[in-house]
Amino acid sequence: MTGFITSARALSERDFSGLGSMKQVVDRDLSLYYLGRFYNTSAAELLANFRKKGPDSFKEIDGDFLLLLAEKDNLLFYRDRHGAGSQLFYNGEFFSSHLIHFSSLEGFDPEPDTEALFTFLGIGYIPSPQTALKGVKKLSPGHLLVLQNGKTSTKDLYDYESCLAKTASSKLSIEEATEAFEKLHRQAIKDRIAGNTKVGLLLSGGYDSGGNIAAFREVCQGEAVSYSIGFKNNPWTELPLAALLSEKYGTRHYEYEIDGSEILDLPLILKATGDPFHEGGLMVNYCAMRLLSDSGEQPGIVLGGDGNDQHFGTSGKELALHWKLRKSGLQIFQKAYDALGNRLSVFEKDNVFFRTQFHNRKILNIQQSDMFGLGLQQLKRMSAAAGKMKRYDYLSSLPRHFDSFEEFYFGRNFNIDIKQVINEVILYKSSRMAELFGSSMSFPYMSTALYDFLNELPPGYKFKGNIDDLAAGRGVSKFLHKNCFKSKLPAEITERKKQGGFAPLAIFLQEESQRKLLFAYLRRSEGLQYLFEKESIESLLKEYERLVQSPAYWFWFRQVKANQLINLITLAVWWDVFIAGKQSVTSISEL
Repeated sequence: MTGFITSARALSERDFSGLGSMKQVVDRDLSLYYLGRFYNTSAAELLANFRKKGPDSFKEIDGDFLLLLAEKDNLLFYRDRHGAGSQLFYNGEFFSSHLIHFSSLEGFDPEPDTEALFTFLGIGYIPSPQTALKGVKKLSPGHLLVLQNGKTSTKDLYDYESCLAKTASSKLSIEEATEAFEKLHRQAIKDRIAGNTKVGLLLSGGYDSGGNIAAFREVCQGEAVSYSIGFKNNPWTELPLAALLSEKYGTRHYEYEIDGSEILDLPLILKATGDPFHEGGLMVNYCAMRLLSDSGEQPGIVLGGDGNDQHFGTSGKELALHWKLRKSGLQIFQKAYDALGNRLSVFEKDNVFFRTQFHNRKILNIQQSDMFGLGLQQLKRMSAAAGKMKRYDYLSSLPRHFDSFEEFYFGRNFNIDIKQVINEVILYKSSRMAELFGSSMSFPYMSTALYDFLNELPPGYKFKGNIDDLAAGRGVSKFLHKNCFKSKLPAEITERKKQGGFAPLAIFLQEESQRKLLFAYLRRSEGLQYLFEKESIESLLKEYERLVQSPAYWFWFRQVKANQLINLITLAVWWDVFIAGKQSVTSISEL
């Protein structure tokens, strides 16, 4: 595992030998160490700008990076706004780019943080600064960590109030905003491909990757390679649309179809993510980077369309319905129905109760991350250790009062879409999988200039429609982006109905012999035995076996049940690697 691990004592004594592969630039009394890339500045310019503006100058950097800046009296760590660069894990004594490095420390006895593990089982990740190991933290994207006199402190350079003050301040017309967006996106492409003779692009067959490849060809006619991932026997596959984009814009194209066996590679994947992590697109990212590596093409930079949905704002319909129900006083009935679902087992079956509860919770909890895993009440029934949890820790800092629907929209977009989904999930998994295979991955839609620009636009430029339109499902998501690229992309992409784009998770539990292997592994898992009563795990496994025999059931019922088991499998593997010390294992079949 590349990266670095160093001690607070060494850094305090200005011994930087433990920083490994970090690049170094020195300018008089300032020393800069960094992993990653800067796109709109040089290291020397970064130092000069820091002298003028201090840490706030970091907000002007467009890049995918982790940096350490050593001043005379203190040391500053900073992660880029969206966390596309390396992660920073730390405790009172050590700093590292990978959680697995802590296992090699003499005298370090890894102890699981059960609350963090239960959080993972619910939402699929552990929000920073918490990690799965007690006493170890991770630095949030866009945050500054200061080490001074042996003590650490952190500061958010993108706090909610200051960003809220800028929202909707732009006076541009739709036409002017569309033109500005197009120019900023094109510049982000140019900045990222500069100096590379071969560029890679991930193609999904949608507006985001389509926008990337269209803009790429407007600024570069050079060598390009594209990669697409699909799922075997999936009627909604987007591989033909990705191939269409490849043909239109002239790339050498590679494809791979996931068959479900990829889940066996979880030990390898989790050593790269550090914390237990599972999200529907994780295997897509893993397979894309593996495909890229196997192709032998080795592009200098790979462009992904990740995060664009969230920058514009998601779930407009549920957001509007939540607001209307809240203002009408009807939300009390939503909460009562939700409480009923926590008590009655009939809500756990594939029926009208499950479906209505699924949609009700999506609307009721719209200011939270999606919960496709095991709910808190379900965890409390399965484990006495979960009984102390009242809610997830990351929710404690979220605002609860909003003066208008526009502010409510911004609150969800800023705190969930961006700070959680982009920063902690989408870009994190994409970057870690690229790092795993030694690829340089970047995300043009995440450029600093585009972030600042979109933050200042009125919500209607991002998600077109008034509150009644949104509540009725008539809103137009990513309006400005679609306005920009509709005339440039094939009609097969721009005119098709939204298919959802969800990874069918049941594919990983579909093949009988593999499912038996995975279920047998869960039954003997040391980690699950530590956390849960044996009967509760057995009940989930038997329930899923019954579902497999069912000829048909609702997609989201199947998706949630598969997600819950994959979360448990992920946790069991993480435990074996990080707690039991089985670090050399690369496949579940070896455990």
